[in-house]
Amino acid sequence: MPLRLFARRRPVGIAAYNGFRNEEAMELTVRVLRQPPQPRADPSRPAKFLYMLRLYASHEVPGVRVRLRFGDLTAESVSDDEGFARFELRLPSSRPLPEHADWESCTLDMPDVEGAEPVEAAILAPGTDNRIAVISDIDDTIIETGAHRFTRNWRRLILQMPEDRKAVTGASDFYAELGGVRPQGGTRRPFFYVSSSPWNLYGFLMRFIQLQKLPEGPMLLRDWSLSLKTLGKSSHGAHKRASIAHILGFYPSLRFVLIGDDTQGDAEAYADAVSLYPGRVEAVLIRTTSTLAMGPRKSAAIERIRASGVAVWIGDGFDVGQKMLETLRIDRTGDTARLIDPADEASKQAAEA
Repeated sequence: MPLRLFARRRPVGIAAYNGFRNEEAMELTVRVLRQPPQPRADPSRPAKFLYMLRLYASHEVPGVRVRLRFGDLTAESVSDDEGFARFELRLPSSRPLPEHADWESCTLDMPDVEGAEPVEAAILAPGTDNRIAVISDIDDTIIETGAHRFTRNWRRLILQMPEDRKAVTGASDFYAELGGVRPQGGTRRPFFYVSSSPWNLYGFLMRFIQLQKLPEGPMLLRDWSLSLKTLGKSSHGAHKRASIAHILGFYPSLRFVLIGDDTQGDAEAYADAVSLYPGRVEAVLIRTTSTLAMGPRKSAAIERIRASGVAVWIGDGFDVGQKMLETLRIDRTGDTARLIDPADEASKQAAEA
């Protein structure tokens, strides 16, 4: 029997994704879905495969009214054909940001669905004490996927649970240092994750981030509905460029560290961000996944970034994170004194010697 026939027997629920706000607006995406069964503890390989299959074969429920309550603000949206309900709200009065980056909450319910339980969604509010944020890729930047070599890594992609997946070497410690972990939890610097992974994997990726103790943050993932706009390699870069532009536009007073890898056009997208938003990018960090030299397009993108005066780091892992932070002069407890290109620092040290 098709999976969707089984899905019709499952209750309808809201998958709430992390949102974010500034002083005047708030954005949040949720999805109305038939709820898949949760995997058992220590599942077998067939059970893992079935769980991953259900993630991709989600059963969206369109036309459902979703109500949001955020403080004194109430708003409604209706799920579209892919089950998404999006809230892009102007706050009724200016709502100052907190001193320290913090998570606020809103409540969501479906007033027309009998027996549906309300859920809470987290809203990121960057702090005023730190003017640098981080935008990071996910696949092959923080989580080893080998997605660019599917024929070699297909088992990893379809049979491994979040508990089975391997973090990129040194990523957890480096991201904690870069973010400036606060004693009471969370990081001083806000994090955003931009990826070409589908929204279906949101819960999977969030679980991985939590298990690896990586900084949590809003994710801007991709709708993989079958259309000419969402198929093909070009859409990867287009999605990242649009997502980065949106975040930079939403937070005009923040500067950003951009972290990615040498697949799926990260270097090219980051070079465009540096060009289009002068003075807004503090540093670009690119993790290499291959021993081969970068191709001409990536190399040209890196040179564009360096020519603009933005610091660039390129390496195969983040296990040298502390040295990287010292070289880039990133103060883990506050803003940067100044981010310096490692090549410039090396030249300076050679001259002093």
